[in-house]
Amino acid sequence: MNRCTTKYPIVLIHGIGYSDEENPDYWGPVPGALREEGARVFFGCQSAESPVAENARQLRENIENICKEAETDKVNLIAHSKGGIEARYMISVLGGDRFTASLTTIATPHWGISAIDDMKTKKPRLLSGLYSFFSLITRMAGGKPPKDGKVYDQMSSDYMKIFNELVPDSPGVYYQSYACRMKTPLTDPAFSPFGRIAEKTEGANDGLVTVESAKWGEFRGVYTGPSAGGISHSMVCGDRRPLSWKRKNLDVCEFYVDMVARLKSLGY
Repeated sequence: MNRCTTKYPIVLIHGIGYSDEENPDYWGPVPGALREEGARVFFGCQSAESPVAENARQLRENIENICKEAETDKVNLIAHSKGGIEARYMISVLGGDRFTASLTTIATPHWGISAIDDMKTKKPRLLSGLYSFFSLITRMAGGKPPKDGKVYDQMSSDYMKIFNELVPDSPGVYYQSYACRMKTPLTDPAFSPFGRIAEKTEGANDGLVTVESAKWGEFRGVYTGPSAGGISHSMVCGDRRPLSWKRKNLDVCEFYVDMVARLKSLGY
């Protein structure tokens, strides 16, 4: 099969709290499905717990090495969550545009998470508790959460407002984005507490990032997954949590295959 034989290789970039080397299953069956359709797939391999600028530096170094290994001058980046922010920084601030043909972001908080800003002012203890809960979930799934809340704060609306002013898009790179949405708290109980808070202040979301915040470049729509209940921030890249929390028949592979097949059709 060759639906995903793109001109440039694919680099998958993980989100906060995980490392490709320590958590090779972050993307679940997605890399295998893309390879079966002819894609050349690599990984960003940035740190699990470092802030945006440091991870962006690591990304640039890793992607330059990928280009040498794959004997190509550019790659297509597909980034989840905070990984999309790091990719944008790498492209526009660190000269990574010379290695980047396209950037696809999935559930990336490009406009920040305003619930974080509101809770920092009005309910700091609750926010601290939610950060601790996110860290617990990450550790249970084999990840390595940030040591404090400062890295989480880089997904706030205040931070992203300044970020977007200082990090303009590169004119030579194609940008597209997807949002995700949970339709019911039962879809993912681990993300439902924050999701309910975010819905009151920002609207439809995936338990962490709202639909509106995920829009960047050419917006390709809201992905709700293969189940009637929608899909959460974690589930969209392969549900990697303890088996007892997994939903049955969650297969997101076709979403990624279609995404990469479209990149191929666009000449990337």
